[in-house]
Amino acid sequence: MTEARLLALALCALLALSGAAAASPAAASTLTLAEALDRAVYHSDYQAWQANFASTADAVQSILDKHSLGLDLSGTLLSYTYDLDSATARISSGAGLSLSKSNLWGTTLQGRITPTWNSSNRSTNTSWSLELTQTLWPSPKYGADQIALQTVHSKQAALLKQEEYVLANARMKIERLYRAAQIAEARAQLALERLAAAQQNLSVVEQKRAIGEASEVDLISGELNVLRAERDLETTQASAAAAKEDLLRAVELAGDYELVPLVLDDLPGDLPEINIDELLANVHGHPLVLQYEVELTRAGRELEAGQAAGRAQASFRLALEEKTPSGGQQGGTTFLAAVTIGYPLLDRNQRADTLASLADSLENAEEAYENAVENVVNLILETEAEVKRLERDKQIAWLSLRQAELEWEAARLQHGAGIIDDSALHSAELRLRQAQLDHYESAYNCAWAKLRLSLGLVGDLSGTGGPGR
Repeated sequence: MTEARLLALALCALLALSGAAAASPAAASTLTLAEALDRAVYHSDYQAWQANFASTADAVQSILDKHSLGLDLSGTLLSYTYDLDSATARISSGAGLSLSKSNLWGTTLQGRITPTWNSSNRSTNTSWSLELTQTLWPSPKYGADQIALQTVHSKQAALLKQEEYVLANARMKIERLYRAAQIAEARAQLALERLAAAQQNLSVVEQKRAIGEASEVDLISGELNVLRAERDLETTQASAAAAKEDLLRAVELAGDYELVPLVLDDLPGDLPEINIDELLANVHGHPLVLQYEVELTRAGRELEAGQAAGRAQASFRLALEEKTPSGGQQGGTTFLAAVTIGYPLLDRNQRADTLASLADSLENAEEAYENAVENVVNLILETEAEVKRLERDKQIAWLSLRQAELEWEAARLQHGAGIIDDSALHSAELRLRQAQLDHYESAYNCAWAKLRLSLGLVGDLSGTGGPGR
């Protein structure tokens, strides 16, 4: 009987544990820094780059589609013709099928077949034609589609050069977000410990107050410390939650994730000195300048095309067609080869206006390119100045840490000698941990800025600028 009762109790305990496990929420997954960095392709900056590159592929296809095979169907439902000289009338109807094909080098091929039904004599006639036209001058390389295609290809080449820059910049931003979230969580943990210490101190003051060893001022001070610690805890917890949310949003993750706790002793290493002169010497090839170089090249090509269009125009034409006899005219198959030339004598000042507009566009593109180069130079110099400020902040944080360490050692000695109580010793320990956290944050910010500058990551490309800076 006893064994049956024990077995029943064990079964109930097992069922209770199983129910509790089923009712408890699933454990949060841990997101490491390496895993976050591996998701750099989901960052909004890289997504914007991918969309930009995909748009260039669409632009190329759009240009090529304009020169693909075209097929049109047209016709006359009913036509009435009356010849006043012969006093004869003719009613007819017909349809036409035409095709065309061109390329980027000024070649156009056209063909047409037209069957016609004459209701007067109930006959059907069919005519057809085939024509090949080649532009001789201006050179086909000055064609609008040719320039547009060259510009798109240049933009694709520039984007491919910018991909590494965008990806490296996204990784740097993600790392900064991850460290910021770790630091925010560490600050929230310190705030929680400060609250616990304030509550403990208040409890001691209340006990002393009960036996007359503490004044009302001491009690008010203890209560204020608790309230301020509660407020600080709420603020730091909200900041930690927001920092982690920013990180998860940047890497396209949703759900409950835990971060690896911050290790304050794992300080970033010192980087070698940065060669600013080398960065400034290579500013014309910087990824932030490439897009303006593409626009400058395009504007120059368009101006050349406009100047070429102002000269004589020439084309070569070959045609083969067959016509049916109609209206007293003889039919038959004919072949035509011709070279045509043309020159506008009075163009209502359109050519001069066009050239002036293209020259202005080129001047604007040159100015934009020079401004882009100057902007990158300024960004490099500003980042260098920021690194120097961060190095000063790092030194201040280190001295503050050293001061906190000395105060902690003095507090330990005083506590051992019975001069101060446990609460004072614990306060010195919390100040030391706060100084360690501040020093870590300053050291990381300085190392992050120096690494970013050494890689030339001094700004965002047009259309980017996602979270993390």
